[in-house]
Amino acid sequence: MLSSITPNAKVEPNKERGNLNIHFADPKTLTEPIVSDVWEMGGRQIQFVQLGANGTLGLDQNQGRIYIKVVTGALASPNRLPFCAPRGIQDTEVKEAEIKAGAEGALLTVLTVPASAPESINKMEQLKFSGPQSDALQWRTFEQQFGQFMDYFNGMDAYIGPGFHLLDEKGDEITYVNIWTAGKGVDLSTHNHGHDPSPQGPAFAEIHWTICNGTGKGGMYECEAPGAEPRTRYVVNAGEEHGPFFNFDAKTGEPNLRENGAVDYPWHGWEAGTNDASEQSYDVIAAFETAPHYARVTSS
Repeated sequence: MLSSITPNAKVEPNKERGNLNIHFADPKTLTEPIVSDVWEMGGRQIQFVQLGANGTLGLDQNQGRIYIKVVTGALASPNRLPFCAPRGIQDTEVKEAEIKAGAEGALLTVLTVPASAPESINKMEQLKFSGPQSDALQWRTFEQQFGQFMDYFNGMDAYIGPGFHLLDEKGDEITYVNIWTAGKGVDLSTHNHGHDPSPQGPAFAEIHWTICNGTGKGGMYECEAPGAEPRTRYVVNAGEEHGPFFNFDAKTGEPNLRENGAVDYPWHGWEAGTNDASEQSYDVIAAFETAPHYARVTSS
């Protein structure tokens, strides 16, 4: 959790897509951090921060283990970018007492895991959100969310819903932080995000950040086509993020787009692991769905 800073980010419900909007500024204009409220779920705290060029921020390491996902910009200390190596895995824990943004500033998601937080999530009731305007952060099953379009998710023990729309100074979306869960053995479909973009479902470059890995075996996979074997699997443990699965221009780092404007992905998906325990144990994932013009894959 951050050292004592009064939240100053504007937060409001998103009337079109649901959940909450959080407003940020042009990082070139910032002289002081923009800091959101704190929300709690599963014994963990989540918060969003924007730093200007070379801006610094203190972290209270006594509150628990702190994980930071860079959304845009970069951290100079510790050295951290929005995307690690393609299909790579990166630990996002930060042990420093202070972090520093790079020359272009940084938009960050901060997750604090106190020692009292349960290691695994066995019931969805544990994930009820608390915090300002948290009535807008409601869970729905995948079946409830997508049942009108397909029957694939019928009866599946998986939930989606609570999320945060991180907006720029014009009110345009930078990233939608979309949080979802998958029970043991759940395969959340093989897909490529190739649908036509729309206001309700815009194009995005996606990265997953694991809050809990129920069995320690859940992760991304890639294959040639839906239902095809073999699958190349990438376990993403708690506190880790994976690198791009979307295709991008090697020179510019910009996501490649299909003719319809969707970001170009291979066939991929998330599959939760299994174990012999009778109790459920959910994967809890934050998907960062970044607008293509804000997504750049760089090495420095």
